[in-house]
Parts: sequence; structure tokens; C-alpha cells
Amino acid sequence: MKEVRRTLKQILINSLNTDQMNHLARDLNPSFDMGEVTGFGDKIVIPRQTAAEAILRHFQKDQSLLNFIGYMISRDGQGMSGGVIQLKGISKILGLLKEECWIFDQKSFTFSRDQSVEKTSDWGHMQEGQEYLLTVASVDVVGSSMLVRTNVKIEVESTLSRLRNRIINLAEQYNGRLWFWHGDGGVLAFYGPSSCSSAVTAMISVLYNLPVFNIVDNELNLESDIRLRVGLNYGPVEYRNDVASIVSETIQSAEKIEKNCSPHNALAVSESVYSQLSGPLRSDFSETQCKNGGTVHFYRPE
Repeated sequence: MKEVRRTLKQILINSLNTDQMNHLARDLNPSFDMGEVTGFGDKIVIPRQTAAEAILRHFQKDQSLLNFIGYMISRDGQGMSGGVIQLKGISKILGLLKEECWIFDQKSFTFSRDQSVEKTSDWGHMQEGQEYLLTVASVDVVGSSMLVRTNVKIEVESTLSRLRNRIINLAEQYNGRLWFWHGDGGVLAFYGPSSCSSAVTAMISVLYNLPVFNIVDNELNLESDIRLRVGLNYGPVEYRNDVASIVSETIQSAEKIEKNCSPHNALAVSESVYSQLSGPLRSDFSETQCKNGGTVHFYRPE
């Protein structure tokens, strides 16, 4: 957000007088006092640059700064102390924020994260058509068709929706994100130098959390515990903004490992994942045979 702050400072200096800056800040925070914040007092004229710097210091957190920018834009073209506000450079700051995956709503004058492009802050902005090395996790609910036949449909949908949210929350704790979900399973991606260990740890957390989920959030019959299969693979993926449209051998391999190699309530990983794990993590894995004849490493919580 450094460039956003620099740009905002120039917008404030070039577009607003000190009284207008003070007015905007006080509208958002009635306790704000420009004279007190700058140390100039009430009777000394405060330079625009000093006033702009005071605004940036006061709205230091990213969300509070975004709230200020949104409110400032909402007042563009309106009269205020010293004349009509005419902001210069708004398109530039909105462009910078878009690059950082913030979408501006022109009706509510608020910013929200672009979930389709960026969910995890440490990933940075991925470029369309660029190839990245990722760890991919394929997750599937075992026997989902039987769950549908033996339970009320709305309860199945509600339970699977809660499962999806639980998986997302746990994955995000390890710098991962859900790329797509097909009702009873989906694909998650992990990026970075430690993506293999992060993905493995995240999926182990999902499996360890499953008994608690079945007690607390599973709305189905007592005999209908949710069981999972998980397959992991590491390799190159060509990124698309529409992540659901990505076709990748790395993803397909993860899905095949999950389908053909993973025991119930366990995760199976390819050699490319296993080879990058640390000793303590590796020691928890055993070898297993796949339905197609291959061999992978798997982990099942005790």
C-alpha cells in the first residue's frame, strides 16, 4: 500500500485545502483535530503537505485508509469549505488499488477484495498466462451420492457448504486458497517456497478437524459421518484469472491421486510433494498402492 499512500498524499495536496482535509477526516472520526494532530494549534495556518501527512498517520491501518479514500471520492464534486471539491488523480489511485486486488463499488463507495484474483495476501498478484509452481490439493467427500439418497437434500447441501467453509478457513491459515468447489469436493492451491509443507499441514488439520465437524456441524443422520479423500501434487500450473477454467496436468494428477490412491480420511501425496517435506513430516507417511498400480505416500490421523 506504499504507492497508494504516496498517491493519496499527492491527491490531498493538489486537490484539497487544509480545512477540507480536516472536514473529511472529522466526518469519519469526530474526535480528529488537525491542529492537535499536527501540533500547529488552532491559530496557525497548516501547510497542505503537513495536513496530508497527518491524514496518512491518522488513518494508518489499511481498512481505515480505504474507508477514507472511499468517503473522499463520495464527496468529489460537492461543495465544502473553500469551494467545490475537484479530486485530481482518482483514476490512478483506483488503478493502484485494483492491482492490489481491491474492487471499488461506485454505489456504496466502499472497497472489497477481489476473491477471484487474490485471497491470500502473501501470494501477490498472479499474472494471466504466467506459469507458477504450486502445490495442489484435491479434496472429495466419500460416498456423497449415498449421502444424498439417505438424507434430506437441504441438510446435505447445508452440511457440505459448512464443510467447504471449514476447509477454506483451515487452508487460509497456511497460505492456501480454494480455487473451485463442485458441491462435494474441490481443488485448493498453495504457493510459495514452502507450499508443499504448508499444503500437507493444512490438509492434516482438515482431517484432524473432521471428527469435531461431524459432531458440531454435520446435520445428517447419525450414520452419515463425512469422510474425505485428499490427494496432493506439486508442479507447474499456468494461471488463469478464471481459476475454474484452468486445465493443468499438475491438477489432474492431484485428482487422480485422490481418487485412486487415497484411503478414506487420509491424504496421499505424490513423490514431488513427499521429496520436499522435512524429516518430521516425512516420518508420519507410509507407502500405499494405487488402484492404477502406482505407489504414493499417505498419511492418516490416528
